[in-house]
Amino acid sequence: MKRVFTLITLLICMFQLAETAHAQYYSWGVDPASFRWRQMKSDDYRVIYPDTAQIIGQRMRYYLDAVSNDISYGYLYPQMSIPFVVHPANMHSNGLVMWLPKRVEFLSSPAIKSYSMPWVKQLVAHEYRHAVQYNNLNRGFVKGLSYVIGQQSSTIGLLFMPLWMMEGDAVMTETAMSTFGRGLQPSFTMAYRAYGDVINEFPNIDKWFCGSYKEYIPDHYALGYFMSRYGYDRYGGVMGNDIAWLSVRRPYMIVSTSWMLKRLYGTSQPKLFNDTFNALREHWKPLDDVEQTTEHIPIPEPEIYTEYTYPMPYKGKVLALKTDLDNVTSFTLTDSLGNEQRLRHTGNVSSRPALSNSGRIWWTEYKRSMIFDQKVGSEVRYMDIETRRIHRVSQSHNALYVTPADSTQIAWVEYAYDGSYTIIHDGLSAQRRTTRLPLDKEVHGMAWDNKTEALYLLITDDRGMHIATLAGDSLREVTTPAYTTLSDLRAKDGKLYFGSIASGRDEIHCYDLSTRREYRLSTSKYGSFSPMPVDSTTLLATSYDRRGYLPVRQRIDTANEVAYAPHPPKIMLPEIREWKVVNLDTVRFSRDMADSVTRATPPKRFRRGLHAFNIHSWAPLSYDPYAIVEEERVSFNLGATIMSQNILSNTEGFLTWGWNHTEGSIFKGTIRYKGLGVNLWVNGTYGGNQKLYTVYQRDPEKGVMKPEAPKLGKYYSIGAGATLPMLFQHGYHTSLLTLTAAWDFSNGMVADVNKFTFEDGKITNFETIGYKEGVHLLQATVGYQNSVRMAHRDFLPPWAVSLSATYALNPATEAFGHLAVVYGKLYTPGFAKHHSLSLAATYQTSIGGFESPTVLSGLAFKSTKLLPRGFSSNDIENNNYVATSLNYQLPVWYPDGGWRGVIYFKRLRLNIGADYASYRKATFNDTTRSHAFLSQADTQEGDMLQQTETLPVIRKRQHVWSYGGDITIDFNLFTMPSAATMAATLSLYWMQAPHIPNKNNKLYVSFGLGLPF
Repeated sequence: MKRVFTLITLLICMFQLAETAHAQYYSWGVDPASFRWRQMKSDDYRVIYPDTAQIIGQRMRYYLDAVSNDISYGYLYPQMSIPFVVHPANMHSNGLVMWLPKRVEFLSSPAIKSYSMPWVKQLVAHEYRHAVQYNNLNRGFVKGLSYVIGQQSSTIGLLFMPLWMMEGDAVMTETAMSTFGRGLQPSFTMAYRAYGDVINEFPNIDKWFCGSYKEYIPDHYALGYFMSRYGYDRYGGVMGNDIAWLSVRRPYMIVSTSWMLKRLYGTSQPKLFNDTFNALREHWKPLDDVEQTTEHIPIPEPEIYTEYTYPMPYKGKVLALKTDLDNVTSFTLTDSLGNEQRLRHTGNVSSRPALSNSGRIWWTEYKRSMIFDQKVGSEVRYMDIETRRIHRVSQSHNALYVTPADSTQIAWVEYAYDGSYTIIHDGLSAQRRTTRLPLDKEVHGMAWDNKTEALYLLITDDRGMHIATLAGDSLREVTTPAYTTLSDLRAKDGKLYFGSIASGRDEIHCYDLSTRREYRLSTSKYGSFSPMPVDSTTLLATSYDRRGYLPVRQRIDTANEVAYAPHPPKIMLPEIREWKVVNLDTVRFSRDMADSVTRATPPKRFRRGLHAFNIHSWAPLSYDPYAIVEEERVSFNLGATIMSQNILSNTEGFLTWGWNHTEGSIFKGTIRYKGLGVNLWVNGTYGGNQKLYTVYQRDPEKGVMKPEAPKLGKYYSIGAGATLPMLFQHGYHTSLLTLTAAWDFSNGMVADVNKFTFEDGKITNFETIGYKEGVHLLQATVGYQNSVRMAHRDFLPPWAVSLSATYALNPATEAFGHLAVVYGKLYTPGFAKHHSLSLAATYQTSIGGFESPTVLSGLAFKSTKLLPRGFSSNDIENNNYVATSLNYQLPVWYPDGGWRGVIYFKRLRLNIGADYASYRKATFNDTTRSHAFLSQADTQEGDMLQQTETLPVIRKRQHVWSYGGDITIDFNLFTMPSAATMAATLSLYWMQAPHIPNKNNKLYVSFGLGLPF
C-alpha cells in the first residue's frame, strides 16, 4: 500500500512539474521597435526602461531604495537581485515576476480603478516582495536543483509555497507600506461579506481556492490576504517565511500544504481557512446590520452572478453596461417595468461611458497594436443609440474618461509614455486644445459640470486622492488630498457625484461646489457605486449583493455631511500587530530626488544587440521547449539542453544534444527574433539518419521495385523563415491575419528520376538510377482568423472562423511535386448556452513533379491538416485529399467538488465528433489496356507515345472515417487557483478504413492533458 501511495504521489508531482514546465517557457510580448532602451544599475537590482520613460525609471529606482531595508520583513533571507523592466506602451496596468529569465515586468500605465497610492509605489511594494519569497525558496533542494537545470529550478520552487500565500503575503506588504492600502479597501472584503457564512456555503471549501464556472468566486489575492493576515496574527510570524524554510528542506511535503501547516503550527489548510473566516464573520456581523437607502430598479431577476455598471438615464429608461457569467459586456436598455433590451456588444471597456445630449453614448476600449504585443492603447468609441451603430475616433490614442463637455465638444484624457496625462479639449476638432498635467499627477476620473462650465478630475499623487478643476492651464484643488479612495466622478448642476470610502465603506458622495461641502448620500450593507444624477432629487447607481452589482435609485436629499479626515476608519478587518516597515506614502519624489538618483546611478544605454543572448537554463536531458509549449508534445532523450531568452523577450532560442539507440547523436537548435514585429527564426539539425525520397514500380516478374538504396549518412538541415502576424481589434470581434514564408534545406536523398532511360515507352534502368543529395522546401502560408469575445463559461468562441492556404515546393527540381493546401473551420452556437457546433474542411494535393502511370512517387511533400481521428499521415496520400470534421461540444456538469486538498473538479464537457476523408490512392495492378504515356526522356519535345503495355498502377479513391466522442474534465490540483485549471480528455473513436486492415473496425483510444498556459 505504501508503494502504491508513493507511486501516486510521484505521478501527481509529475503533473505539477509538467504544468510548471509549460509555464516557464512563456515568452513575454514585444514592445514597439522604436523604443531606445536605457538602464540604471545598483548592487541589488537594475531598472531597464525606454528613454521616453526616464522619469518612471527614476521613480522606481528611488522607491526601490526606499523599501530595500524593509521589503524582506519577516523573512530569513533578503530579496534576490532581479531586473525591473518598464513597459510604458501597454494600457493594461499590471506587474508580474517572471522566470526564464528572471525579471519583473512592470506595466507602468496606472490602473484605471486604483486606490489612494500612486501606481509605481503599489507595484514596487507588491512585486519586490515576490523577489524576497523567491530568494527564500531558492534554498536547499531548489538551490541544488539550480546547478542541474539553471533558472528552471526557481520556477519549480514556486510549487513549494501555495499561490494564495504568495499573493496574500505580497498584498500584506503592499498594505503595510501604505496608509490605507489594498487590503483595507472595503471592496476587498465585499464579496465574502455578501456570501455570509463562507465556511458552510459550499460542501467543498476548495471552491474558494480554485474558482468555479457555476458561480462567482473572488480571486486568490483577497483569500490569500485574509488567511496570511490571520496566520501572522495567530502564529506570531510571516507564514511564507516558515513555509519556504520547511518546504525546500523537505521537498516531499510539496504534495500537501496541510502537511506543512501541521508540522509548523499544528493546523491544516482547511482549519486555517475555517479559523480565518470564523473570526471575520464575527467581526462583520455588526457591520452588516444597516438599513439600505438605495432602491432596486426593476430588472429581469438574475439567474447567475451579474454586473450592471455605470447606469445612466435615457428617455425614461436605464442605459447600462451589463455582463454575467454567460455573456460578455453589452449595452442594455431597461424600461420601468423591468423589460430589458440588449443594444450592442462591446470590446474590452477601459473607462466609464458617458451620455451626450445628442443621444450618443461615448466610452473607451482597449485596442492592441496591429504588430506589437506590448503596445496596447485605449481608443474612443461612440454609438448612436437609435441606430446602434458603433464608430471609432481614429485620432484618439491612450484615451480615457471621454466626456461630452456640451452639445458640441468632446474632451478626454490621454496618457503618455513618460507617465504624464494630457487633457484633450474639443477632441473631434482639428483645432483641438491640450492641457498637459504635472508628471506627479495620475488621473482616475473626469466630468463636466454644466453650471460652472468646467472640467473636474480625480487626481492621485503622493498626498493621496482629491478632486481638482482646470483653472486655465493649471490644476486647482477642489477637495483636500487624503488617503481615501474616490471613484466614478460625475457632475451636474453645480454638484459633483462620486464614490468614496471616507466612512470606511463604499458609498455614494456628493460635493456642492457652491457651499464647498461634501455629503454622503447612501448607506449600504455591502457597497454602492457609479452614481449618475437624473435630476435634483434622484440619482442612478449600482449596489452590491450576492447576486452582483445591480442598478438602484438613490434619493439625493438623504445627505449626511462629511468632515475631512486624512484617511478612512479601519473598520472592515480586525486589528492586528502592525509591521514596522516604511510607509511609502511618506516617501516623496521630486526633481531634486530625480537628480540624486541620476548622480548615484547614471543611466547608461542598454544595447539590445549585446544583450540578445542570455543563457538562463539548462538540463541534463534533450528536449524541445517550444514543442512542449506550442504543440503540447513532450519528448525526452538522453543528452543536454541549454535555453536563452533576453530580458526584453524579443530574442530567444535553445540548443540541444540528444542520443537514442536508433539514430545516435542529434543536435538541434533554434533562434527566434521578434523585435521588429515580424517574427524571424533560424533553426538547424544535425544527426540521425538521412531521409530517403524514393519511387516505386511493379514488375510482373520481379514484383515491387525501387532504386537501390544508397548508404545513408548523418542527416542535417537548416531553415529560416518569417511570420508577420497582424491583429485587428473591432470591439466585440478580433481578427488575425498571418503571412508566413519559410525555407528549409536538408540533405535528404532523392531518387534521381532525371537518369531514367526509356525504350518503347518503358523504363529500362529503374533499379540503377541512384540518388542525389539535397531537398529544398520553400513554402508560403496565409492565415486568417476572426472570433468574438468569450464569456466566463465559454470554452470555445460562440462565433469564429479560421481560414488558411499553404503552397510548398522544391525550387531546385521539377521532379518534386508542389503541395497545395486550403483549410477552413467555422464555429457557431449550438442549441443551448455554451454549446458549440464546429465544421472544418480541407483540401490538399500534389501538383506536377515526377509523374508516370507506371511509377508510384514518394517525391512529394505532405500536410497533416485535418486527419480523421485515429489515423496518421502515413495512412493517407496527398492526391486530391479532401477531409471534413463535424463536432458538437457542450458542458454536461459543474461538480465543483472532489478530493479535498488534492483534486477539484470544476466542469465536465462532452464532444460528439465525426470525421471523413478521401483521396486517390495509387495501387499496383496487373491489367492490360491502351493508354497515353509521356516519356520522361522526351519531355522537352513533348512527344506523346501511344502504345499498349502492362499497366501496373491504378488510382482509386479511398475513404476513411471515424466517429465517436471526447469526455473532458476541467480540474485543479492541490487547491491551485482558477488560472491553473487543467483539462484531461479521454477520446474514444471508431475507425473505418476498408483498405487499411490494421485500422478498419478498430476502436481508437487516446488521453490528453491540456495545460493552462
